[in-house]
Amino acid sequence: MSTFPKNIWVVSREYAGIAEAGGVKNVACSLCEGLSRTGVNVTLFIPRYACTDFYSITNYKPNCIPPQKLRVGENLYTVSFDSGLAQSNVHVVFVVHQIFADKTGVYTYTAQDEKTNPDWRKGIGFSDELLLDVLFQKAVVSYGNNTENPPDIVHCQDAATALVPAFFHFESEKTRNKVKFAVTIHNAGPGYHHNFHSLNQAEFLTSLPTEFLCRCMNGEHIEPFLAAAHFSSITTVSPWYAKELVNPENNEDTAGLSSLFAEKQVNITGITNGIDCERYNPNNTTLSKLPYAFDSIAGDFKGKYMNREFFLSEYSAQTSRFQREEIQRYGFLDVRGKKTIYIGYHGRIVRQKGIDILVSAAENLLEQRDDVCFILTGQGESHLESDVVRLTEKHPGKCIFFCGYDRTIARLTTAISDFIVLPSKFEPCGLEDFIAQLYGTVPVAHATGGLNKIIDNVTGFLYKNNSPSELSSLLDSLCTKISKEPRSFRNMAQHSACYVTEKYSWDSVIQNEYLPFYQKI
Repeated sequence: MSTFPKNIWVVSREYAGIAEAGGVKNVACSLCEGLSRTGVNVTLFIPRYACTDFYSITNYKPNCIPPQKLRVGENLYTVSFDSGLAQSNVHVVFVVHQIFADKTGVYTYTAQDEKTNPDWRKGIGFSDELLLDVLFQKAVVSYGNNTENPPDIVHCQDAATALVPAFFHFESEKTRNKVKFAVTIHNAGPGYHHNFHSLNQAEFLTSLPTEFLCRCMNGEHIEPFLAAAHFSSITTVSPWYAKELVNPENNEDTAGLSSLFAEKQVNITGITNGIDCERYNPNNTTLSKLPYAFDSIAGDFKGKYMNREFFLSEYSAQTSRFQREEIQRYGFLDVRGKKTIYIGYHGRIVRQKGIDILVSAAENLLEQRDDVCFILTGQGESHLESDVVRLTEKHPGKCIFFCGYDRTIARLTTAISDFIVLPSKFEPCGLEDFIAQLYGTVPVAHATGGLNKIIDNVTGFLYKNNSPSELSSLLDSLCTKISKEPRSFRNMAQHSACYVTEKYSWDSVIQNEYLPFYQKI
């Protein structure tokens, strides 16, 4: 008989509202808060960084257990543990050491770091990244060895925490046979593995048995995800991505992992991420950060178009005095007296997101049509950012790019658009399609990974051949249709908002997917 878990630990390097980096922050936060609402005792483990935000933390207490001495490589590190309460009664344990306290970002150097040391270039991963990972994970195990209330389940988020089950197995006799483990793969793309460059490096930093580490090799590298598969149940963030992860044809997009998962017959459970609908509720401007409210579920889009007029006058006109420290504007929009179709993109400006395809497709469409403009917001790889800048220069008045991040501009980009375009080369789950649907914006996406949760011609549009010509052709036909049949697109937008709210709210996902999964393991 399965047992309902009463005590769950979530281990994550990031968490929304505390220390933010990528999409993991939203999953970790919503999962913790949702589990807590079901009556589960939830404890989050996270490092205490220089960038940690304590605004939402109450009952902060230092040294909730005595400091612990941990060996990583040749050195001993004295780590302490502070505790507090986050929203929804989530207990938080902060792992405290100067190596974390020195970091002004979660995974990468920031502009502030670059000013301090030119070698610490903004956006580049920390030079001591693996040391951070190992020290944090060993600290979680040490806490487990010194608590009187061990967890039923430890749920680790992504590669930076994927060695926790192995460390528990080899270093914790107290909990070895009592605790079950889950590790969620949020992204197995190249650059996201947090792998060790060699067996010697892994032996040196982890002190895990050589025989075990040899079973976790991907070429010369030691893979935390392969280590996790020995002692935990593996999940990922959509059933479509779960299938892709065990398909050797996807070796390029997984840096060789998919062949190894297939060879070792690793079972991966796909649970599609939910979305905290209330955080993005367009009817609540305090939460949505939008200037004007509207109700997608009721089919009332008046406020959507009021937001568009606000955006055009305040942010995108050539004459507007746009100034933001954290974001730069390139290009402008000149749509005066024109009936214009707005196509948006918000996300990372990186290869995975298909930015090269997007730029070429936009080039094709802007040369063909006078009734279209593009709004792009994000940051990432400098050469791709430059490509987007050149697009705005080549098509003045028809393309605007906000390089950087500002929450209001990011959400306005999605909320005021008719279509949001998502040409990802691979996509574990994706959140932008959800946000678009809540804002009454129709997603147009490459049919890969978690983007397959879009129901083609029902809640959005999918295309299979991820090429600029395929994407621009689809966008061209959709622009023609929306001009002729605007009501049908408004009906689709209303239906999509209702569908996402009902099927993919975090409370639904936790109740229907995560709790049964926890009971099973």
